[in-house]
Amino acid sequence: MRGKRRRISAVVVLIAINTGIFIYQWLNPWWSDYLLDFYGLSASGLEEGRWWQLITYAFLHANIWHLLFNVLSLWFAGRIVERVMGAGRFVALYVASAVAGGVAQVLFGGGNTLLLGASGAVCGVIIAFATMFSEAQIVLLLFFVIPLKFRAKYLGWGLAGSSLVFLLTGFESWIGHAAHLGGCVAGYLLARLNGYGMPSAPERLLRRWFSWRSI
Repeated sequence: MRGKRRRISAVVVLIAINTGIFIYQWLNPWWSDYLLDFYGLSASGLEEGRWWQLITYAFLHANIWHLLFNVLSLWFAGRIVERVMGAGRFVALYVASAVAGGVAQVLFGGGNTLLLGASGAVCGVIIAFATMFSEAQIVLLLFFVIPLKFRAKYLGWGLAGSSLVFLLTGFESWIGHAAHLGGCVAGYLLARLNGYGMPSAPERLLRRWFSWRSI
């Protein structure tokens, strides 16, 4: 009997694409400015009809640390989410979170600033993980040294809550907090639409309201 073919992980492919594009930017600095202007996300770019920027911005990164943070987060959370959802739905989650993050940044985060990076998409993946496995115990290395152990749902709440607070207060305005928040919202909604996680309090209230209205 022939063994089953091992499918290529969507997470690995996405990490490879992000890393490959960054290496290309690094090796061709004279071409990098054009890439950022044409494929990075900005309100002016959308006004000129460059709608592809809502996706392509998520594959460009400002520096190696920006890239490393995103690919490491995608590696640890994304593999589990992909295993549960399947590669197709996982890619849809990733792209939808990137688009939602881009739209949120243009609308609420100062659209004239060039937006780069997979953070919005990765936030969506992390929130989907926290929604699917809300009670799971995870260990986070603070500053890559100090281990912190807590439930996954607190990671989700902390990520979404801090993004909202930082957006409202203008803290480190050069960071795309609106993109992070938009990705979080998309990740949560898509996880719930696919039947994962416990319904939130607003969802329970809506269900009761519609149930009462149907009587």
